[in-house]
Amino acid sequence: MDTLSSMRVFVRVVELGGFNAAARACAMSAAMVAKHVGHLEERTGARLLDRTTRSVRPTPEGQLYLDKVLAILEAVDEAEGTVGAENRESRGTLRVTAPVELGQDHLAPLLVDFMSRHPGIAVVADLTNRPVDLVQEGFDMAIRVAPSLDTALIGRKLATTHFRVVASADFLARHGVPDTPEMLSALPALTFSQPAPRLDWSWRRREMQGKVRMTARLASTSADTLRKAAVAGLGVSWLPSFVCGKDIEAGLLVPILEDCDWGSLGVHVLYPHRRFVPSRLRLFIDFLAESLGDDPSGDPWAPRAEDRRAMRAGGRSA
Repeated sequence: MDTLSSMRVFVRVVELGGFNAAARACAMSAAMVAKHVGHLEERTGARLLDRTTRSVRPTPEGQLYLDKVLAILEAVDEAEGTVGAENRESRGTLRVTAPVELGQDHLAPLLVDFMSRHPGIAVVADLTNRPVDLVQEGFDMAIRVAPSLDTALIGRKLATTHFRVVASADFLARHGVPDTPEMLSALPALTFSQPAPRLDWSWRRREMQGKVRMTARLASTSADTLRKAAVAGLGVSWLPSFVCGKDIEAGLLVPILEDCDWGSLGVHVLYPHRRFVPSRLRLFIDFLAESLGDDPSGDPWAPRAEDRRAMRAGGRSA
């Protein structure tokens, strides 16, 4: 067996706490993972792992070996990244999880582009809005959308998505265009339902700030459901730009009270806390940052200024 490959597998077993999780992450069988570990134990003449029915932990000898192995793998990775990088193609399987709406509408085309550039990399993309335990489930990285993150994982902010209050032009023609945030409270709201219906919409306008209390006509866990209901003219909705930006540019939705700040979320990439990061993961994170504008404070999904002016004009004429 190739000892360097066995070292990489051994690191994954320790990181993920089990042979099955390491097998999924390494795209091999659990039996093959055991063979790699056995190969190292035979070479070192020491038991490297304590195995129980619930977990796998390094022995004292295994922990010492792990520290040395991590240093070796870092040196190898640095050497490969320095010498002949332009001629080396990264390989392996990248396991990624992301929210459904962000994944379907925005991550999917980026994955196609990334995989076209790197034919040696395979991707497993799990699009879900449930919390995913990267370590226990064997994922390399997660994309999460949140105001801030309290996590032991390594994180990098890729971009910012701003909220917008939107409605269809037909809805505004029937109900009128609000001039103040308080006027929104008279309109039916299409709002998020978890952990409870989001009925208080916070706003800032120059030196002023406040909250407007809404009445929900539709509450949903799905941002796409709220977007479609808004396009159909059922009410006003409070949506992040990555959900409603394309509809604003297409004229299907009109932003309301654009001089108000309706809040924002960060788009973060997270990966397990470890010293050794596979080159395929580094490549993908750098690719995402470049594709989204390489400015963590920027909003890559915001409609262009000329489109916003056109929408405002359309809203006034309505």
